[in-house]
Amino acid sequence: MSYGALDASKSVPTQNIMNCIDAGTENCPCYLAVTGDCLVCSRLQGKHYCDCEWHGVCIYNEFIQGNRKVNNPRQDFEAKIVSKKLYKEDLVVYVLDVGKGFAMKAGRPGSYLFVKARGASGFYDIPISVMKSDVEQGYVHLAIKVISTKTKALMQEEEKLLVRGPYRNGIQGLSAILAKRKKETKTLIIAKGIGIAPGILINQALMAKDHIDMIIDTEKISDELVSDYMDDEAQSAIGTIKYMALADEEAEQVMESMMRVKGYDNVILLVSDYYIEKLGALTKRILPSANLAMSNNFHICCGEGLCGSCTVDIPGGKTIKMCKCQFHSKSSL
Repeated sequence: MSYGALDASKSVPTQNIMNCIDAGTENCPCYLAVTGDCLVCSRLQGKHYCDCEWHGVCIYNEFIQGNRKVNNPRQDFEAKIVSKKLYKEDLVVYVLDVGKGFAMKAGRPGSYLFVKARGASGFYDIPISVMKSDVEQGYVHLAIKVISTKTKALMQEEEKLLVRGPYRNGIQGLSAILAKRKKETKTLIIAKGIGIAPGILINQALMAKDHIDMIIDTEKISDELVSDYMDDEAQSAIGTIKYMALADEEAEQVMESMMRVKGYDNVILLVSDYYIEKLGALTKRILPSANLAMSNNFHICCGEGLCGSCTVDIPGGKTIKMCKCQFHSKSSL
């Protein structure tokens, strides 16, 4: 994964390029406040002064008044499997009954859950993007690509799964897009493979105000899955859906033409690191003023910033926890 912020100069303060996705939410202060590693609050980093530039409720004050405890820690719970549909031998969609309140929280674009089979140890936790949130029913839909041990264990479950979440940082750069809502915003979503899952959730959230075009590479997934979840309401909100193999030579020409003609306000890349670098450069060249967001492809293991699987070091000796860090500068992506 390559983000511009990781090559930023030592003179750029960390808070100027990124924020914590959980800051100011019901899950703040978190475990990092307890250990003195808060990504935002300088007092909770061990400093004796405040220079956090945070504009919400004071995290330090919330921590002290909360008796120095984690606020509303996420807990595992059993979710009933409402349905399980096998699209391919290695592609399954679970519909889980999680309750209306949880489904509403999980409907935020970029949300993901940690899921494992009942009786499995914590080593089997796996982050899965929320594909659809049905608040009226209290259901969430999860598309799972079966690859190895963790996902194979999920395939054995027929009645219930253990769920923890929701977590919010599945897509980098999305905060800027969600914060600047206006009528008739033009958004292009480019998704490849299982990246269509968070793309469907984004479409569900934005289709009321945005004009959305989608480019979909269905390699390793199913055309039937896409058609099942692009219902009539979703179809009416989408201007154009193009199916193409991103590896084809003419694909880049088609995307470049669409960007020039449509002049998108937002471009969202739900693809592998290789295509993030390639299409990100294309977007910045053709649409320099557009908001750019991309899937968070770092190795996420705990979601709380504790395990270190997703950490990267940047110049100046700072460490960024990519499961919590949300870049808010387009030049950082």
